[in-house]
Amino acid sequence: MNVMLCFEVSEKQEQVRKELAANGYMSSWKVKRGHDEITFNLPSNALWNKGEHMSPAKAKEDLKKFAKQHNVDVLRAVALVVSKWDGMTGFASGSEKPVTQSAEVTE
Repeated sequence: MNVMLCFEVSEKQEQVRKELAANGYMSSWKVKRGHDEITFNLPSNALWNKGEHMSPAKAKEDLKKFAKQHNVDVLRAVALVVSKWDGMTGFASGSEKPVTQSAEVTE
């Protein structure tokens, strides 16, 4: 199951994001177009994960666990199952490159 997690915490957003990333959450996905591979980057407050044991409830619990480890509050969050992706490549969080591609992707 593919699960998208969007969240805000009271502080240390980047540290919580890095903890989630270290535990399998991803900030982008890749699509092959011919010989090219295009990377689609999510907004800085969004990550996704996939796997047989992944669920929105697990994503929420993971977020709560890592927020607690950093002694911060979860201000808001949504975790939802996603299957069809529609996005623009954008740029990696913290980068200043312009948006260059868009596509709809079925996962």
